[in-house]
Amino acid sequence: MSLPIRLALRDLRGGLSGLGLLWLCLAVAIAGLASVTSLASSIDRAIADNGRAMLGGDLSLSVAQRDAGQDERAAIDSLGRSSKTVMTRSMLIAPDGRSQLVELTGVDPNWRLAGDVDWGAGGRRPSNSAEAGVGREVAERLDLRLGQQVRLGRATYRIVSIIQKLPGQSGFALSPPVIVDEPGLAASGLIQPGSISTTNYRILLPEGADAEAAGKDFQRRFPEGGWRSTTRDEAGSGTRRFIDRLGQMLQLVALSALAIGGLGMSSAAAAFAASRRPSIAILKLVGATRRTVDTMLFIEIGLIALTAILAGLAIGAAAPALVGKITEGLLPITPETGPQWLALGEAALFGLLISFAASWRMVANAGETKPARLLRGDVGNGEPLKWRTFLLPFLALAIAAGIAVASASDPMFAAMGVGAIALLCGLFALIGIAIRRTARGAKHLGGPVTRLGIAALDRPGSATGRLAVSLGLGLTLLVTLAGTASSILAEIDTSIPKRAPALFMVDIPRAEEQRFRQMADETVPRSDLRLVPSLRGPVTAVNGVRVTDMKNIPEGAWILRGDRGLTFARDLPPANRIVGGQWWPKDYRGPPLVSIDVDAATALNLKVGDTLTVSILGRPIEARIASFREIDWRSFGFNFAIIFAPGALEAAPYTLMATIAPTPGGSTAPLERRLTNELPMVSSIRVADVVAEVKTLLESIDGAVRIATAFAILMGMIVLAGSVVATRRQRARDIVLLRLVGATRGEVATSQLIEFSALSAAVAVAAFGAGVLAAKLAVTYVFEFPFSPDWASLALIPFGAILLAVFAAFVAAIAALNARPAEGLRSL
Repeated sequence: MSLPIRLALRDLRGGLSGLGLLWLCLAVAIAGLASVTSLASSIDRAIADNGRAMLGGDLSLSVAQRDAGQDERAAIDSLGRSSKTVMTRSMLIAPDGRSQLVELTGVDPNWRLAGDVDWGAGGRRPSNSAEAGVGREVAERLDLRLGQQVRLGRATYRIVSIIQKLPGQSGFALSPPVIVDEPGLAASGLIQPGSISTTNYRILLPEGADAEAAGKDFQRRFPEGGWRSTTRDEAGSGTRRFIDRLGQMLQLVALSALAIGGLGMSSAAAAFAASRRPSIAILKLVGATRRTVDTMLFIEIGLIALTAILAGLAIGAAAPALVGKITEGLLPITPETGPQWLALGEAALFGLLISFAASWRMVANAGETKPARLLRGDVGNGEPLKWRTFLLPFLALAIAAGIAVASASDPMFAAMGVGAIALLCGLFALIGIAIRRTARGAKHLGGPVTRLGIAALDRPGSATGRLAVSLGLGLTLLVTLAGTASSILAEIDTSIPKRAPALFMVDIPRAEEQRFRQMADETVPRSDLRLVPSLRGPVTAVNGVRVTDMKNIPEGAWILRGDRGLTFARDLPPANRIVGGQWWPKDYRGPPLVSIDVDAATALNLKVGDTLTVSILGRPIEARIASFREIDWRSFGFNFAIIFAPGALEAAPYTLMATIAPTPGGSTAPLERRLTNELPMVSSIRVADVVAEVKTLLESIDGAVRIATAFAILMGMIVLAGSVVATRRQRARDIVLLRLVGATRGEVATSQLIEFSALSAAVAVAAFGAGVLAAKLAVTYVFEFPFSPDWASLALIPFGAILLAVFAAFVAAIAALNARPAEGLRSL
């Protein structure tokens, strides 16, 4: 065993001397970071491993509002064994007359090719046209049981199963699933020309076949068919995107906690290095080299850091299994419970880099101690700092930031987040300097006790700067997230219901328009009723370039992904504003024109005069872009990204969509009842139900993020308490001197409270202002909502943080307050 290792192990026998704080900060921070990265990795791995079961095959080919033609079906059958499903939405009518929007799917005998359906206790697959399996959610909402009769469209079905789990289905579905067979779907009468439906062909490919290549070849063979290809590797893409976005937010919070923990580790390393200076000087007197001393110190810190990292990784490894139990049924896939070694390795690397950055300067400075300083009895400050002691920590932090950005699913978002963390750290470092300078100028104000408390903020070796950053960073995050979430929830609770219609209705037959209007006038008089034509179809080409041939589709070009809702109009719709080009005349009868959303146009770098090709029921329609529109999506009216000019789509089969907003105090219930009896093919979507689902989801996300942010605040409290403990020796010396000159225990305690209160209050006020500003910018410019947080709840956050910080610091200072003068004098 080499000399530095023996010296390190022997030195650690005398106690940690501040390294306990380093261990705690690092263990807690790594636990948070490892938990977030492990959970995201486990869900990604589970989706990848269960892609075939979630998709129901190796390849899915889907098309809107039609079946495959003869040649298309032959091409599908040539790829492998296939199954066909047709999905639409319908109102399910319970025996007591209550209704619920459901996702109705008619399946062929081959369904499902992969992935088992949990039909529930006593349940089975529907075997004839008069049977149906209903999702657990709709059964719970409408109190449905096996054997009961329900109505869908023009047909009645007997419930033969309560579906507990359908692969690929999420617990957040607004329209729960209902399964019938193909004759059962035909009996409903819901699939008519123009009805909104999706036909899906799932295929089991031969062993070794390339699903992505097969899908693209099919699309190239039938380029005008409007087909969408999805492989098993892309199954659960919506869930993956949701988890990625939430995971990125949580990871940034975890990285913030790690940054805060790094400050605590720096304080701990400083206390440890200060406690070891006498030993270092003695070792140098007996011939030890600086390399030996530095190696000894790094081995000690490394051993403590390693055990802390292992403890944090153990907690992070258990996170997927724990979250899987908590969220059971809410996600379409259960997170993989095994250790996510890559994610854990990434968290460990972050821990090592932050530990090195936090301790290097302190250890390097301690290693500069000269034996002559020991002989003079001066071992407090070491040698002056050299610039090179900052170089390696800066490189370690830069590497950590680079890894965080490079490993993120959205590097730009991660870069902005890491930049924001760095900016906040710099801001609160400056605030810490301002606090010290203010304390320096105000230390002669007030009585003796007050002066002592204020002066302590600027004492030599004070951790005011580090504490300002640790408290300010966590508190700013909490205020930002709380302000953003409360503004969005307030918009959902108040503003949206005032603006939005009460009811959306789809699949209204065009031949029944007058009858529908009459029903609305009779059941909801003096209401605001709007009807628009409704079609669906994908964009298949842009300026003659096929979408399937595009290698990189921009993130904002969402109009190219899947089927789009389409309409045609003579007049510019409300809540739309022309920002480029011109709207067509009301009597336009020329070549096809379209007006598109300006954000999508910007993402695709389009200009007025360019062309889009849209497939309607398998027929391509090339249209020239006449204008760009800025759409107020908050209007909750009919907002179509693509609107055709009159004359292009009228001959195609289409249905109507409608919104209705009753007068104050009015109800749409009579209209809903008449629709279910007279026009059962019409599906009604209650805006209140949509708002409730969205609000529940947002509250869940907000809760998860707030818990993670509270974790960062907790880290700040640990750093604060640890920093006070790390300066216990210096505080005890000051307290002893004060007691010797006549200060009472109460006066000394009061001076400590003044110090902690002044620091916490100054940081809390600054963090509150920074958090409110960040929340306002996010709500106003990102979500485009008015900034209207719950000010009362928001104001409680800094107040509570001040109380918590003062309590934590005072508890940590009790040991110094209890120091006896005689013991203190013997240690001077």
